[in-house]
Amino acid sequence: MRKLILLYTIIALFLQGCDAVDREQIKHNPVLVSTVKSTASCVFLTKDNMGLPAISWIEQDSLKHKYFYFANWDTNAGRFGTAIAIPIQPNTSIHEEGMPKIAFKGDGTIVAIYETSVPSSTSKWGLSDIQYTMSFDRGKSWTERKSIQADVPLLGSRSFADIIRLDDGEIAVSWLDTDPINPALGRPVKFARTHTKEGFGRAVLVDSAACQCCRTAMSTNGQGQVNVVFRDLLPGSIRDISISVSPDNGFNFSKPIPFSNDHWVVDGCPHNGPSVVFVGATKYVSWYTGAKRSGVYYAELDANNKTVVKRELSSEARFIQLELMPTGDRIATFDVAYEKGGATFKKIMVNRINDKGFFEKEISLPLSHASYPVITALGKDQIVVAWADDNKIYYRLETIETINIAVHKEDAAPSTTEKMPLPEAMPSAKDPVCGMMVSAGSEPEQIVNHGDTIRFCSAACKRAFLSKAD
Repeated sequence: MRKLILLYTIIALFLQGCDAVDREQIKHNPVLVSTVKSTASCVFLTKDNMGLPAISWIEQDSLKHKYFYFANWDTNAGRFGTAIAIPIQPNTSIHEEGMPKIAFKGDGTIVAIYETSVPSSTSKWGLSDIQYTMSFDRGKSWTERKSIQADVPLLGSRSFADIIRLDDGEIAVSWLDTDPINPALGRPVKFARTHTKEGFGRAVLVDSAACQCCRTAMSTNGQGQVNVVFRDLLPGSIRDISISVSPDNGFNFSKPIPFSNDHWVVDGCPHNGPSVVFVGATKYVSWYTGAKRSGVYYAELDANNKTVVKRELSSEARFIQLELMPTGDRIATFDVAYEKGGATFKKIMVNRINDKGFFEKEISLPLSHASYPVITALGKDQIVVAWADDNKIYYRLETIETINIAVHKEDAAPSTTEKMPLPEAMPSAKDPVCGMMVSAGSEPEQIVNHGDTIRFCSAACKRAFLSKAD
């Protein structure tokens, strides 16, 4: 009996030691969350109704079957728990700017959204719709899927959505819709919210004409105010960032105000939307611009949506996300491309921003291809950052105090909303995939087909064209 007790004691100590080592590995090394044999993408982070992180992502097997998973944070293990499947359609669209996402209502109800490609007799490429499904039992079962606007005919496309929990516990979605009368003049920004178990109600118009292919972003301040931030389409094909504010949990929105002041002129879409967090009367926003001073930027807006701080975080980065800590620190994460030994790699950086300055840290492994990072807070002083790398999804737990390498840069000039002279018009042609007008002078993606030059707004549309070409 004593030998048996001693054996159990040794096993228990061994398991405790393994658990301690495992926790330490999570703190210092990226953790693989997707399946080894599948290709994975579209990682997203949010918080459940208890304020703990939840992660979702997409996997595809060798037969291109698509699977949507999420996992909750296990506080005992200090890591994400077992993956839970969310039912999706075979025609689900897989792309980082319009990735499938989840959100948790205040009562724990889970709402999952994803884009689908709907066949259309008027469009070779079909139409995009946003579908949603809900779970009232933590993911064990799911409701029948519905369109985000089930009672409204789909006259164009709905895509590039964001999803959040509102301050009253309900769920909101913002997205890009289609103007059936003037589809080439930009896409309307729409907003809809849930009502108890009935799903989403009728959409509210936020803006009539935004950039056609960049994700929208939302945040709340805990007091019923909602921000919708998006890449606007301003006169002269200027693709700057605008904000619209709702004082009443999304029932009404103010006129959008452009604030980034980049004056980025491009007849094409960068497939790169902003990020926003909000506390009190101050909004913190991050975004990418391809203007003369290109890179990822951070700004602070006051109660009147006037930019009081604007700063470039990296001239080499492209995709950026922002999180607000309970301490008031802002944490930005973005991917940065670099070359070494003649090869190109990407790394994930995090920036910590507070009243003491700007600080940074690299958190991905050397010589990786890490991209599309997302971020959420864990408690008062930790963050979870997740990203894609070579068709796999990884995450890492980081204490914000370790983000401590000072960054010395001057603030960019304060932004204004003054009107700029309109650029000279350039000859343009229609993208055959999304219908955008693409300028010949904007160095677009293009191919030559039977002697004709076909221009695309982005590499994504070019790939879609080539994949479906006869």
